[in-house]
Amino acid sequence: MNDRKTQDSILVLECQLGDSRAWDQLVTQWHPQMWRFVWGMLGERLSAEDVLQNIWLRVVRSLILLRDPDKLSGWMYGIARAAVADRLREQYRSPVTHELLETFDEDDGPPAIEISDSLRVGLAQLHPGDREVVVLFYLEEKSLDEVAEICRIPSGTVKSRLHRARRVMHETLKDEQHEHDL
Repeated sequence: MNDRKTQDSILVLECQLGDSRAWDQLVTQWHPQMWRFVWGMLGERLSAEDVLQNIWLRVVRSLILLRDPDKLSGWMYGIARAAVADRLREQYRSPVTHELLETFDEDDGPPAIEISDSLRVGLAQLHPGDREVVVLFYLEEKSLDEVAEICRIPSGTVKSRLHRARRVMHETLKDEQHEHDL
């Protein structure tokens, strides 16, 4: 973990100095993580790709301003969170043409993760704040402290959101099983 942080810090400094190979390496290392996070939050390939482009534009424009290269992870997820929030606000302002559940289409899953139908249904039922901690904790395998830092909330709040999300997802699965049995 510390080795990764050191490598990232060096990459940041090289990028800030204008090294194009460092930029390529930074994108190669961070793109899969950003993709999983964005797709996990939005559940639809075209929206996720659009938001991901926006994230990389923001990174290119503002990496020079990152004063503490050791904070790259939190900084990157902060940019990703802001971009996802912007997209969700856009979606909520525009007329609803389909349910969020329908956006979690099987063919839209990123190649990097396998997602079951049950998980797809469960994620679609969650509030975006709860979905965010679930994606970071379970799909991105971040620790409670890392999720708290990324989301800028206390660890206790992360735990309560995970608990609530598990309860909602459990109820969703129970209801889905009940409908299937009928």
